[in-house]
Amino acid sequence: MKKQERQKAIRIKLITDKKAYVSELAKELSVTTQTIRNDLNELCQSTLFSLFHGGVQLKNTPDDESLFEQSFTETILNGFKSGKDIAPNSNRTTQNSYINESVYILGSFNVDIVSEITALPQIGQTIRASATHFYAGGKGTNQAIAAAKINNNVHLTVKLGSDEFSKKAKRYLTKTEISSFSFLINEMSPTGIAIVWVSDATGDNMISVTLGANETFTEEDILLDIDIIRNCRVFLTQLENNFPITRYAIMQAKLGKAIVVLNPAPYVPEIKEILHLIDIITPNKIEAEALSGVVIDDINSAKNAAKSIHIQGAKSVIITLGNQGCLIFDGKVYTHIPAYKSAVVDTSGAADAFTGALAAYIANGKELVNAAQYASAFASLKVERKGASNMPSNSLVYHRKQQLFRELFSPLSL
Repeated sequence: MKKQERQKAIRIKLITDKKAYVSELAKELSVTTQTIRNDLNELCQSTLFSLFHGGVQLKNTPDDESLFEQSFTETILNGFKSGKDIAPNSNRTTQNSYINESVYILGSFNVDIVSEITALPQIGQTIRASATHFYAGGKGTNQAIAAAKINNNVHLTVKLGSDEFSKKAKRYLTKTEISSFSFLINEMSPTGIAIVWVSDATGDNMISVTLGANETFTEEDILLDIDIIRNCRVFLTQLENNFPITRYAIMQAKLGKAIVVLNPAPYVPEIKEILHLIDIITPNKIEAEALSGVVIDDINSAKNAAKSIHIQGAKSVIITLGNQGCLIFDGKVYTHIPAYKSAVVDTSGAADAFTGALAAYIANGKELVNAAQYASAFASLKVERKGASNMPSNSLVYHRKQQLFRELFSPLSL
């Protein structure tokens, strides 16, 4: 058995049994006790395990309530002391530059069944589709594919069913630019499926999702990736997995040095419980209204909504407003970024394109407004393509930004 496989087996045993002895591990894995000791010394360099005489054990991690209380209290007290948001802690060290620049995405995979129609149906109406296609999708998958166009160190964790869709998902994803994966399987649930209607006239869409295996994550699943989660530069997630485990994973990321980015879709009211753990949140208009209680009908009302979400705990808020662009509030300054002109074909995946590009650009060391400008250009190119996971290249984004620059600063014709 190779060292990587052996150490994975040890990790799984520790997460299951909480404790293991050198002698029993050597016997089970058919290696010497010295080999096991070497493995344990490497594993205990992480924050998850600790050695004792003759064996190794799983460290205790804070329970949900204590971590929530601690984080919430620190957020409120620091806010009162300084009168402004607290910047993410930058005094932590990592072991290598790969981790420093990485994006970890806890996400979802869905098979998207997309019907192209002349107009979105009304209640009780049956309409004829001009075409139906099958695409890879899921918000986490879409965001990972977008991020991987910009950052070379993107890790995606998804949970699939034990079915044909699962096999197709693995084949498809391993051919993308995403650098690494954690593929988890649930034998009792199907792979997620999304039904998407896209208007031929406007590119607008309506979506319903059967989450399937996406909502069967466990704490053990998260602990298997604990080192990556706690040491990545940006931790990105959405709400297409079961909420308690999404919350648990966010808390683990906060125990490390990660910048936590949340795309709050599909919206659930419980999200308000974790806003104080979020560094950057990217709601669309509907989600921002639900979070803030503010009806958004212009940029000024969007500012009020963003301020409300910030007061509830989120450090920075970016509300995506479709053809009105996006609005950023970092607790001090509002920044409105107008939308880029696009020949819209399909708006599905536009928000995922924006959020994935944003997370990757931040992981590359860019500041928030610059990252949002890039993400806006990236999303404007995405809507010109069919399929929620069909993302543009980095070079196309550069040309789109140059085009806007020329339009803004070209001399007026006489």
